[in-house]
Amino acid sequence: MIGNDIVDLKIATIESNWNRPRFLDKVFTDDEQRVIFNAEHPSNMVWLLWSMKEAAYKVHLQQNSQRFYNPKKLVCTLSTFISGHVQYNDNQYFTTSNINKNFIHTIAYLEAPKSIYSKQFELQNTSYKTQSDTSKKHLLQSFSAIKNVSIHSLNMMKDSHNIPRLFYKNQVQKDAFSISHHGTYGSIAIQI
Repeated sequence: MIGNDIVDLKIATIESNWNRPRFLDKVFTDDEQRVIFNAEHPSNMVWLLWSMKEAAYKVHLQQNSQRFYNPKKLVCTLSTFISGHVQYNDNQYFTTSNINKNFIHTIAYLEAPKSIYSKQFELQNTSYKTQSDTSKKHLLQSFSAIKNVSIHSLNMMKDSHNIPRLFYKNQVQKDAFSISHHGTYGSIAIQI
């Protein structure tokens, strides 16, 4: 199982005032808040920890099919600035992140897979539906190339728990994947 999340740093700065009263208390533990305020760039640390929580949450959904909203229950620990883990109850999700001036992209997984294919891309349209469709198209094209199967035989649909599933010739595939988009960036991750 694999999850990924991308945060457009420019859009996050414009749309999300993480300094507003009680925001940090609702989303981050006391230890996480100390990490944020001790960071060289506190804003980037907020979005790094947020992306870790989001990516781990996506793995948790694949694992348990139970949605919840309580970001503080997903507890982040950094090993380095780009790797760490997220603890939720008895589950531990490992994370790696790619950070640059434009975005933060985090991939989460239960245990280190043999290989992960990931891709980040710019989105030209700000419509949520268009971004979602474009991200889905990137996933299907990449999966088709990796598995050497016809893209016309692939489809992605959400199951009864609203979790995306990949189908090849109308048969659900067990391959782990994740899609994310925010602002002007999208990302995919496929466990291969």
